[in-house]
Amino acid sequence: MMCCRKCPFNPVTGSAEQRCRQPLCRSQRHDCLSGFCAANIGSRCFQDYYVIERLYQQDALAEELVHNSLKTALIGRDRALLLSLFQAGSERIRLQLWHWLEIYEPRSLWLLNPIFAAVGLLPLDTMIGVGSRREQYIGAIMANPYSGGRYRPVLTSGVQGE
Repeated sequence: MMCCRKCPFNPVTGSAEQRCRQPLCRSQRHDCLSGFCAANIGSRCFQDYYVIERLYQQDALAEELVHNSLKTALIGRDRALLLSLFQAGSERIRLQLWHWLEIYEPRSLWLLNPIFAAVGLLPLDTMIGVGSRREQYIGAIMANPYSGGRYRPVLTSGVQGE
């Protein structure tokens, strides 16, 4: 998630066609440093719903914003959002998300365990000790039968204007 002041869906300053009806940031400062800011919470907003809905269509804006939704999922430990990102993303996006998790947030890989369990892999806590099985885990992410437009996520109800 990003600060509402920088969000392309901001009702006043946004550049996207669609607009958020309820921005979370209410601070008078431009950077929200003095108060509540959406960039620091882990709950879904309009942007996350847009990303999930539009990743299936390989929408350029959704692909640009996918890492903000990844941050939302990780901060909020929102497994459903994280799995939806992997389900909706193209192979390129899934691989980017996997590499980012592997490098910067390996302790959060457990959120992907339903994908691994579906193909008979052991649950992951971190990348420690994975060794030669790493390719099997990447393979599970890439071969996810619910990925890339074959599956419509439950999270699509938040996008308006279609």
